[in-house]
Amino acid sequence: MPISIQQSVGGATSDYEAVKTLKKGEAADYLSSFTNNSNEVWYRVTSGSDTGWVLASTVSLDSTNATPLTKLSNGLTYRGSFYLYPNGTKVQVINYLDMEDYLKGVVPSEMPASWHKEALKAQAIAARSYAANMMTLTDSAASQVYRGYTAEDSRTNAAIHETAGVMVRYNGKPIQTFFHSTSGGRTANVWDVWNSSKEYYPYLASVEDPYEKSPYSNWSAPYSAGTILKSFGFSETDKLYDITVTKKGVNGEIGSVTVKTSAGDKTVTGNESVIRKLFPIQNSNVYGYLYSNWFTMKAAKTDIGISAQTNSGTVTISDLADQTVQTTSGQVKLTDSNVTIQTSSGVISTEGNGEVSSVTLTGKGWGHRIGMSQYGAKGFAENGWTAERILKHYFTGTTVSK
Repeated sequence: MPISIQQSVGGATSDYEAVKTLKKGEAADYLSSFTNNSNEVWYRVTSGSDTGWVLASTVSLDSTNATPLTKLSNGLTYRGSFYLYPNGTKVQVINYLDMEDYLKGVVPSEMPASWHKEALKAQAIAARSYAANMMTLTDSAASQVYRGYTAEDSRTNAAIHETAGVMVRYNGKPIQTFFHSTSGGRTANVWDVWNSSKEYYPYLASVEDPYEKSPYSNWSAPYSAGTILKSFGFSETDKLYDITVTKKGVNGEIGSVTVKTSAGDKTVTGNESVIRKLFPIQNSNVYGYLYSNWFTMKAAKTDIGISAQTNSGTVTISDLADQTVQTTSGQVKLTDSNVTIQTSSGVISTEGNGEVSSVTLTGKGWGHRIGMSQYGAKGFAENGWTAERILKHYFTGTTVSK
């Protein structure tokens, strides 16, 4: 039979409004008890963001699962115990707690508790498998976002409880279950976007994401020439002549970016995070840099200021690339921008395609795009897929079991 958590001011009776209903098997945390004028015993409990009272005769009190709660200076409350570790001029706080209690603070921090239950269960299993492979975890996206007891929600707690001990395995061992927000329609091969081995991570292969619907499925990001120059270590007053990319991944992920400037040329090569950090975004919600390294680029260029004499008169040329010119050897079609031109003042050199005034990137996905897409898992769940099936799709050749 479902039980109700009731809000009460000055006492606990059955007359107060219910603020939350818990189904059979769901749990709340005991805080204190109270006996009213009718000699009824009530327990003050908390579940997620709700605190209230339940009639003691309708529930069972299990003290074996109780864990201490501590509120830290960051305003968040956590389960478990703590160790204070000196770290230079600061103090590092390490939280020690049971795996399942840890997950209660992770899953709702990584995925909205309102999402489909099978997606929440997939997130719980992925988070558990990831944590099982790590000696120490941070509370940020560098590991998994963890906001402790403050973040807990009865819906994600239920998903964790129903998958207790279950992990994603390859050859019987728990794997590195990386996950991200949005794949953009297809996840990435780990060996394409990180310096990782296909032999070591065969289960982190690119797969289709047919049901994913996310605000980050497609995006566009504009940049001024000055921003690009500064990002590559040049002065914003230098001239940007050209910017090109080299694709590395099977889907077209970018592996390097080259700029040609008045102060010299520079190529930056690296994994997805290196490429993304070349293009800052003024949005703390996406950690301040480009959504993904799966994008195409278009550069807007200024007029090169060159005119040519034709049979019909003088015309202005906006770009020398692909132009046909008359030379002493005959007509030649220009294939690049490195040209020299004979003028009445002598021979001059030109980049031949003007200066870059702005760059627009058009791309897909948010995050490293390796492993499970969270929006993709939501889409699969809404189309009838179980958590196990979702995880086996994203992590090729794996099993899901205790």
